[in-house]
Amino acid sequence: MSTNPLKTGRVQTPLPEGALDSVLAAHLPGARLLKAQRLSGGVSADIYRLDTETAARATESVVLRIHGDHHNGHPAALEFDILRAAAGLDLCAPRALALDESRLHLPHPYLLLEHIGGETVAPTNPDDPRIVQMAEALARVHAAPVAGLPALPARDDPLPELFGFLPQDAEFGALRARLAGMAAARSDGPATLLHGDFWPGNILWQDEQITGILDWEDSALGDPLSDVACTALELRYVAGREGAECFLRAYDCLRPIAPRRLALWQIYVAAAGQHSMGAWGLEPAREAHMRATALSVIREASALVT
Repeated sequence: MSTNPLKTGRVQTPLPEGALDSVLAAHLPGARLLKAQRLSGGVSADIYRLDTETAARATESVVLRIHGDHHNGHPAALEFDILRAAAGLDLCAPRALALDESRLHLPHPYLLLEHIGGETVAPTNPDDPRIVQMAEALARVHAAPVAGLPALPARDDPLPELFGFLPQDAEFGALRARLAGMAAARSDGPATLLHGDFWPGNILWQDEQITGILDWEDSALGDPLSDVACTALELRYVAGREGAECFLRAYDCLRPIAPRRLALWQIYVAAAGQHSMGAWGLEPAREAHMRATALSVIREASALVT
């Protein structure tokens, strides 16, 4: 589940009759639609798997990603450019096959992407080897060369937006005062490529190996610990504190973590999450668990921010 505070619950923009056939005719001439399946996991975009029969009578699947009425990630053209760049960096991102902003076939911009086999898995056991593989994959993203990437937004300082997300409870008054006393908290390290939403729901697995990293619409350039904090929180929701700590240890072995700076980003992502998760359409018990977890993370991280 994204910790982007702008994300809302899943929405779906209705498709005009015959729209999918029109999309295929425009970008995959001669292909015939066999089946369309809306995929779960899309938060601000509507995502469909399209099973087709090609002109050569082969069966092929592609993914249609529509930037509908409630989309709030990167514009379609920027997302297309990001995926094109990521494809050349061996980051398990899906190949971008086509971009269409004409609104001739659908009422909104969309992308056609390659379909990657695999399934999402939420590792609930702290000893699940997938947790270490997630750390390794994220470290590879952060180690990717940034030359040649499209112009991406900066994400290098957690402070400017943080105060709008922190709980107003008196319990957090001292933390708020300490944070207000900081002039800035920009990273002094080199800017790295950030995925922006690296959580189990955006990772595909097959035979216990990562086959795909999806949803690059929140990618940025900046402090890699913003990604690390997001992933650690998401893993804590499902694998507990031990699972999050396993991830952090594995990542730290590859790219050393500055504890105080990580704590600032942990406060940011946890505060943003608990502030916004009421709009994510969660089951009440799950939301209560995640909200309590996020508040615990804020409390623990605040002890490192002095």
